[in-house]
Amino acid sequence: MLRCNGFDVLAGLAKIEVSNKKGGVIMLDNNAIESLLLDHLALSDVYQLSEDEHLAFLVKLETITNLLTAVKIDAAACAEDRGLHTMLGCRSIATLLRSHLRISPAEAKRRSQLVEDLPGVPDTRDALYAGVISGDHAAVIADVIKNVPAEVADEAEEALLACAPELTPRELMQVGKRVRSHVDQAGAFRDEQAAVEARSFRMTKNQHGWLVFNGCLPPLEGGMVEEALHAVSKPRPVGGEEDPRTPEQRYADGLCELITVAMSTHDLPISGGVRPQMVVTMRLDYLEEKVRSGYTDWDGEATASLLRQLSCDAELIPVVLNGESIPLDYGRSVRAAPPPLRRALALRDKGCAFPGCDRPPAWTEAHHVLHWTKHRGPTDLNNMTLLCSHHHHVIHQEDWKIVFAEDGRPDFIPPPWVDAERKPMRNIRVDPRLTA
Repeated sequence: MLRCNGFDVLAGLAKIEVSNKKGGVIMLDNNAIESLLLDHLALSDVYQLSEDEHLAFLVKLETITNLLTAVKIDAAACAEDRGLHTMLGCRSIATLLRSHLRISPAEAKRRSQLVEDLPGVPDTRDALYAGVISGDHAAVIADVIKNVPAEVADEAEEALLACAPELTPRELMQVGKRVRSHVDQAGAFRDEQAAVEARSFRMTKNQHGWLVFNGCLPPLEGGMVEEALHAVSKPRPVGGEEDPRTPEQRYADGLCELITVAMSTHDLPISGGVRPQMVVTMRLDYLEEKVRSGYTDWDGEATASLLRQLSCDAELIPVVLNGESIPLDYGRSVRAAPPPLRRALALRDKGCAFPGCDRPPAWTEAHHVLHWTKHRGPTDLNNMTLLCSHHHHVIHQEDWKIVFAEDGRPDFIPPPWVDAERKPMRNIRVDPRLTA
């Protein structure tokens, strides 16, 4: 029967570390290491260790992991030196690692980056090869040293190595930023400016209509977002029990809470002619009976049950519609469409009314079909339509015409070079044939 506990594993690894020789070259006995680890996992007897022994075992295993990382990096460097990736038809050593070791592209990139960077930080490489620091620590140090003036590089590396064994890679990264700021203030400022330029935020909808987003924010702005989200995402006990929400759910709820607070203020800029607001449209009897669904300005749908839940704390704005679901006329003697008329236009046109355009109401302008200045065209529903900025220019500069059909919706008559017969066209979102 096999006998294998934590210390047996460590002792076994020490014995077989350099036991295999081929052609005078000392090699790791990979088969023996694999067999020993498999035996240990099969027995699963670490519970026999005392608490202190268990902790010591975990610490030692991490050292061995660091050493194994060093061996991986060293082997990858040798593979690159001998052109193994070229021989196997790979573009780079990272491609070889990813395709032949079946590791993630991010991990392959991390290892190949260490292959490239470690020769420039020999003391860091020695610490990694001694198992004192991890590959993540080494990557942080190498990145800092690449970006400090050469005359202070040795001193900076020494300072980082002195504290690295006591810090997590993330904590070491913060120390690296302080070192960079101390020895190269101008360079650190350039890094901050680059971070600002790299900011991004992207929103998309998945197949269920849920909002999915990703991006990155500069350190200061990101810190403000973190502070705000942490403040509103704390666990909230329910009935004396722990908060049942996962951390991800708490932060999602916190973000929605922040948006709700922001939209309740009067300081937000005008968007699409009115202050930002969520407008959901549906028939009142559907809402009361919890049947069918409503829709938002951004083409999202929601069930009547969910909308009833939300409407408990919302302002309901009645809009009278005719039999064709067209809002009734809002006659006005002013040029700019007032908020009630903007809402009516958004309800009718669903956004830019130009055929084929998908811009939502918030990104549109209210256009007078019969010009307000030249022809004193009225500011009302029967003389206005929503157009995005691009199509607003198209209508004013090209030979398109807008007419209102019997159902009160705008039709667009194209110029002859678009359609020789000049048949009326309509945006697919408001085509009656598709409203069923």
